[in-house]
Amino acid sequence: MNLEFLRPVIKYIPEIRLPRRHVPFKEKLGWTLAVLALFFIMGVVYPVGVGPTSLPPAYQQFQMIFASAIGTIISTGIGPIVTASIVLQLLVGAKMIEIDLSKTEGKALFQGTQKILTVIIAFFEASAVVFGFRLGSMAHPAVEFTIFQIALGSILLMYMDEIVSKWGIGSGIGLFIAGGVSQQIITASFNPLRGATGDLAGIIPRFIELTVSGNFDIILLFPLIATIVVFLVVVFGEAMRLEIPLSYGGIRGVGGRYPLKFFYVSNIPVILASALLANVQMWTSFAGVNLDTPSAEMNIFQRIIHTIASYATLGNLYGIVMPDRLYILLDPLVVLHLIIYTIIFVALCILFGKFWVETTGLGAEQVADQIQKGGMQIPGFRRDKRVVEKVLNRYIPQITIISSVAIGFLAVGADLLGAIGSGTGILLTVGILYRLYEEIQKEQMADMNPMFRKFMGKE
Repeated sequence: MNLEFLRPVIKYIPEIRLPRRHVPFKEKLGWTLAVLALFFIMGVVYPVGVGPTSLPPAYQQFQMIFASAIGTIISTGIGPIVTASIVLQLLVGAKMIEIDLSKTEGKALFQGTQKILTVIIAFFEASAVVFGFRLGSMAHPAVEFTIFQIALGSILLMYMDEIVSKWGIGSGIGLFIAGGVSQQIITASFNPLRGATGDLAGIIPRFIELTVSGNFDIILLFPLIATIVVFLVVVFGEAMRLEIPLSYGGIRGVGGRYPLKFFYVSNIPVILASALLANVQMWTSFAGVNLDTPSAEMNIFQRIIHTIASYATLGNLYGIVMPDRLYILLDPLVVLHLIIYTIIFVALCILFGKFWVETTGLGAEQVADQIQKGGMQIPGFRRDKRVVEKVLNRYIPQITIISSVAIGFLAVGADLLGAIGSGTGILLTVGILYRLYEEIQKEQMADMNPMFRKFMGKE
């Protein structure tokens, strides 16, 4: 299918223009912080006629992955943006859509199409959330207005992401996810307020209170310890890399290295895999199926959906490896659920990892082309793109699968440990913050010297 018929429509879609000058680091930081502050504000603004909503445990991870807050105007968060990206990547990868992403016109067409699809999906997902969680009044006019407000929230996030990408630092989507997860971790760890049960909401204040009263309970700290362990493991993984030596063909003794990170596919496969499974949760609720508390009145069709969706989502297995919940693993059905979910999640990570590498210029052919255009070669081999590609093919396809499997198991393992913010959330947050740190370093170096900025292609 050719998408050229969408070009006349795309030109009428609002777009954040690219800066026509060099944007100083402080200005970029200002735009980034302003967008982040606006995101947090939107997370506490409720649509007209809608109030705070009690979210079932099975849907808690939904908010982490989509940077959403159920009941607010960002109830669907970045869900429509990520879902649109998943759909288009799958269609492009399957050659069902004819588009050349190596050309500027092709990239513009892809981005424009993604915007159109995001707007359409925003209304579909807003409808699913409103009806699935019964937000606000179910009176006919109120439902339509509530859907419109929530869809508008996701559309605003789409443009906020574009502002960060063009005028700020890093990615808006990554910023929203990291902000939401960080907020969850800090709140769950240090919140000094008391909940509905009368207990302190924060893990550390509650542990101190119980210890002072003579009720020492180390298990209470287990989620916090698991969070720290997962954080350190992810940081260690981010620092691991395989470096391929390079040399300049015309200058003897001058060379460099091309780094292949252990997490070569970044955190994108986890985002896409988690988003796909979160969509399963959301659309099952739209079909009248509650994964948290299944009803005995479900018909055969709903029971089939419930069975499939239950095994494809983690559900109440979150935190099952905690010392006080290990007995649940004695149930064979629980073990079967765990095995099926892990296989599905890791398989999706591998699938999206391969698509991501091929569609973003990280494949062996594209990297070999970059090295060739940079006037470099691998020492001991003649300067030929095909030779470089052959050498890279020894590493890139394998490291793509290995890194996809590693981040998949790491995300599942952290969820089973009951880490605060979910394993997927921590994995994404550490990766996002690590790359944000690298971006900040580059921006600061570019601001230090105009010649260095020109060398990096900033002007």
